[in-house]
Amino acid sequence: MLNAILPVLLIILLGVAIRRYGWLPEAFFPSVEKFSYNICFPALLFSGTAKLSFGSAEVGHLALATLLPTALVTLAALLMLLPARALPDAARSSVVQGAVRPNTYFGIAVSALLFPPQTTALVMLSLALCLPAVNVISVIALSWWSGVPADAGRIGRNLARNPIILSTLAGVVWSVAGLPQPAPLFNTLDILGKAALCLGLICVGSGLVFSLEGLRPMALSLTSALKLLLLPLLAAKVSLLCAVPAPVALAACFYCALPTAPNAYIMARQMGGDTRLMASLITVQTLLAALTLPLSSQFLRWMA
Repeated sequence: MLNAILPVLLIILLGVAIRRYGWLPEAFFPSVEKFSYNICFPALLFSGTAKLSFGSAEVGHLALATLLPTALVTLAALLMLLPARALPDAARSSVVQGAVRPNTYFGIAVSALLFPPQTTALVMLSLALCLPAVNVISVIALSWWSGVPADAGRIGRNLARNPIILSTLAGVVWSVAGLPQPAPLFNTLDILGKAALCLGLICVGSGLVFSLEGLRPMALSLTSALKLLLLPLLAAKVSLLCAVPAPVALAACFYCALPTAPNAYIMARQMGGDTRLMASLITVQTLLAALTLPLSSQFLRWMA
């Protein structure tokens, strides 16, 4: 697995170096981030999701093995926040995001290098099933704790404008409807999607924070434990209890073991979350994932 993770980490470190040593203008990163988040990444998600088959029993098994653990970890994060009365509201929303949102760039890049095409497709299917759900959770948390009264209309508008949700759902509809996949369109989307992985990983690196100033160590460590350990362990347990087929269970554990998403920082910045904590969560979890992600394939054996 190291051969799959190391190239991804090297591209992330390239982003760190570009930012640290000023090889490109500072304005480069916000522009690339916006381009990737609003155009390239949606193209990747739509194209990949539209090519999947949603008619097999694998969908039900995969939904059970990913969405149920996600719901349980969300509940665990909320319970963990109850006694933390001194934690600011903005930090609470970042805890929820950091506990459930996956780094899709990291996941797709590593799975494509690590697994055979069938398992990689199952990882993509996991993302298609879970991204709308985790984005709904994130938007609700950010709206609730942003200091602005949370109402259904505001939350609905945020969800309706989210390019990740829109592109994933559009791909699902395209696949279920059995619409054709014209080569010029999908080849264009594939090119944009490949750019999304490279640009996204560089932006991940540019956003990593190596500073202890303003750090919330307790929130950081507990949230990372929820995301990197508890979530994949629950996926393994649910898979074993529900007799989920082995390839599906492996894909589910891999998905759940992914570090938190760099897009969570963008959402925190746009919607009033704790950007410092969010950046710390992204940094720590991305680095720790090099150690914890290889364990995800062993959780099924340990939980048996």
